[in-house]
Amino acid sequence: MFEHRCILKTFAAALLVAMLITLPAAAQSTVPVDVKPGDTIEIGQEEIVLELVDLRNQSTLNPITELRQYKMDDPAMQVTKVIPVNDDTYVKINSRSLGGTYGRYYPYNAKDGVIKNSIIFVQAPPTVTMQPVTATPTGPPTTMATPATPAETTATPTTQIPLSPLAAIGALGISLFVYMAWFQRR
Repeated sequence: MFEHRCILKTFAAALLVAMLITLPAAAQSTVPVDVKPGDTIEIGQEEIVLELVDLRNQSTLNPITELRQYKMDDPAMQVTKVIPVNDDTYVKINSRSLGGTYGRYYPYNAKDGVIKNSIIFVQAPPTVTMQPVTATPTGPPTTMATPATPAETTATPTTQIPLSPLAAIGALGISLFVYMAWFQRR
């Protein structure tokens, strides 16, 4: 009887630790970034959430319905790209949303027209992590030449996917199941 209570307390504590570790990472992408006029925003493959309220016309406070890019960054010229905005307090955007069209964007709504409070979207630098490479010699040692410039060195890029809370809880449940099976054998 005592062992089962101990197991349940251990499981509850491990579950709490798993939730404390994984929930901040899961909630990180849902916090909107407050965008001010003239801001430069780095856009990568991961979706970020923007709050565009400060870009509204301050005299009317009408919500923004589109972000528009114009030829030569001039609102008097032709529109080259339109990003629809359903809710200017919570706009999800990533590199696919822009379709590779980075640059200056102007907020727009039908009542106010083009609002001069522009923002600039730039491509986020790629995240590259270095992986150690070990080599096993297969022949006689050779002399290695050093590269002439640092640009000649290459790194192996890796993609890291964050661990979802559900996966962490599932792994914890499986490990508890294995632990209980081992404990029952004793």
